[in-house]
Amino acid sequence: MADTAPTPTLGDPLDAALPAWRRAGHRLPVVVSGSPDWALAQGHSLARDNTLWIGPDAPAGVDALLFRRATAALGGESDRVIVNALAGFDPDALGAAAGRVRAGGCLVLLTPPLADWPTRDDAEMARLVPYPFEAGDAGPAYRTRLARILGAAGTRWQVIEHHPLPPVPVPDTPTDHHPTDVTGCADCGSPDQAEAIERIMAVARGRPRRPLVLRSHRGRGKTSALGLAGARVLEAGLGDVLVTAPRREAVAPLFDRLAEATGITPDGDGSLRVDDCRLRFVPPDVLLGQQSGQYARARLLLIDEAAALPAAVLDGLFARFGRCVFATTEHGYEGSGRGFTLRFLPRLEASAVSVHHHWLTTPIRWAAGDPLEALIDRLLLLDADPAESLPDRATATARPPTRLDPLALAADERRLGEWFGLLVAAHYRTTPRDLRQLLDGPASHLWSIESGSATDRAVIATAATQDEGGLPDELAAAVFDGERRLHGHLLPQTLAAHAGWPNWPRLTGRRIQRIAVHPAARRQGTGGELVAAIAATARDEGRDFVGASFGMDDELVAFWAAAGMQVLHLGQHRDHASGSQAVVMAMGLSPAGKAAVERAAAGFVDRLPTRAAGPLRHVEPERLATLLAVTPPRPVPALTHDQHRQLIACARHRHHLDAALDTLRAWLTPALTQPAAQRALEPERRALLIGRMLQLRDETTLAQRFGLAGRRAVEATCREALARLLDALTDQR
Repeated sequence: MADTAPTPTLGDPLDAALPAWRRAGHRLPVVVSGSPDWALAQGHSLARDNTLWIGPDAPAGVDALLFRRATAALGGESDRVIVNALAGFDPDALGAAAGRVRAGGCLVLLTPPLADWPTRDDAEMARLVPYPFEAGDAGPAYRTRLARILGAAGTRWQVIEHHPLPPVPVPDTPTDHHPTDVTGCADCGSPDQAEAIERIMAVARGRPRRPLVLRSHRGRGKTSALGLAGARVLEAGLGDVLVTAPRREAVAPLFDRLAEATGITPDGDGSLRVDDCRLRFVPPDVLLGQQSGQYARARLLLIDEAAALPAAVLDGLFARFGRCVFATTEHGYEGSGRGFTLRFLPRLEASAVSVHHHWLTTPIRWAAGDPLEALIDRLLLLDADPAESLPDRATATARPPTRLDPLALAADERRLGEWFGLLVAAHYRTTPRDLRQLLDGPASHLWSIESGSATDRAVIATAATQDEGGLPDELAAAVFDGERRLHGHLLPQTLAAHAGWPNWPRLTGRRIQRIAVHPAARRQGTGGELVAAIAATARDEGRDFVGASFGMDDELVAFWAAAGMQVLHLGQHRDHASGSQAVVMAMGLSPAGKAAVERAAAGFVDRLPTRAAGPLRHVEPERLATLLAVTPPRPVPALTHDQHRQLIACARHRHHLDAALDTLRAWLTPALTQPAAQRALEPERRALLIGRMLQLRDETTLAQRFGLAGRRAVEATCREALARLLDALTDQR
């Protein structure tokens, strides 16, 4: 029977136990579960010097961060970190908190009674549920899984209200842990890190287009290695160093280590200088932007958390900077090293002279076998991976696409790991919070295709969708007017507020947030089968449309087009992290949805000449050519006798192209949607015409982009392409 006596003070036994953990180089997980007042009081009693409190209700005099600012904890170290999850749980905050705890310290997680936790109100879910849902509408699957894992036996100190206080566990590794001394590198924490620095220096000193790929798990000193190497490049006078990453905060340790190594105070903008050489952070979208030429003299580009950036962005960075280091965290908070491996590395190997690889495997900030690292990896599924291989004939014997029960999925660790691992590998950015939104979102639906064998099952394909739209007239009008922006409802709000279609928020739809197919099952129709099942179910449930929004990528555009979707909108701004414009594609399911899709698809083509010369002028012309190539043919406007003669004069003679711009721009866009145009012109020729006629790009710039000799070569190539296009469309008629 449970003991109802008051729990003794927790601070004394914890203080007495931690020196042994410090000697072992491990970190102690502590879980305090009980009523809010009791658990909060216990948390306050555990605060000491060098404690960081994350969440609400911090004690006076203790450094504290709210959940939304918890990522600021990355890069620093504390002896104790206390996470208050009594009123709400933020997975991202817990992940950041765990990375903050130094060896010999502890992470304290305050929770409600574990048995009650899944059904309690959680204020943090208000940030994840779409309108009109509230936090209480969220499902219980995610916290049910957390409670099960935290309640199981393991190396942690479990303190429960009204239960006897257990002894603080002793570390599994009783021997003393000492940081490794590295010969020749006083600042290095391991031989792995020292070798990484030498390899980075080899890139800086070496010939271009021989990049280094640096991979590690968390806590292995990857980002610090970049900083130490950057310091050496500056001190050697090799030139400027640029640093980029999805977020400035992600590379804070790099600048800290560089400042320590050089003793130099950063400039006001955070950059560091050694004589005439400078190291600074520049966001990826700026490096890819129109002013990127100002960074051309940089000797070295360090790309941290590269897995969190799309392959197209990494391609662009490598094309602009000859000496690159691509560093990424395997199973990290910023993205998936597995996805980086699957999607980008083959392209890098094909375009580089040679690619060098280095793995950081030795922990630096704590000893191997750290219990806190193992617990956080499992809780947040940071180690989720797709199945290593698929059973023989897996796709041929696969079960039909199935909509999953979140509670059942969360209860099956192997299945959940494979399911989520596929989504992580296929998406450029995944955070721990995403799993919670997928499992518990009240408008979310989860799908899978799995191998049919009962004894050798594996997840072949996965998808997650969210219901959107169906807004009342007044709210739909406010969205169109730009007066309201609701949480969720990405597709209808984008098409109303940015594409100018006022009726879309009233329609009901289902957006495919993520979809992934196992590498061994790709290009076999599996992804299309899953999309078809999602669309059929949405149609049966009365939805008007199904769609997707994604960073512009030629392969993704082709996939969604093959699945029956049409291009409805291309955003004009690059995402700060992805460096790509967002594409919206959809297919109509109901008569109203089909009519809305047809209008928006036609509008995309009709408005493109105006948008291409304005807000889309800086989009790569190849991307616009891709979108037009998958667009159903639009009617080519009938030309007057004079207009037709003018086009002939441009194509076959020397009539000035600019004199015919009005005619060319109105005619070219629908012409490029014709199948005959795809057969007659190579993609680069279509892109050249778009760049010259629609985007009005400078001919000198176009010559450089398309490898032509100069302005005259651009003009001659455009005339030749126009002639072929005219012939093809004439033959088509």
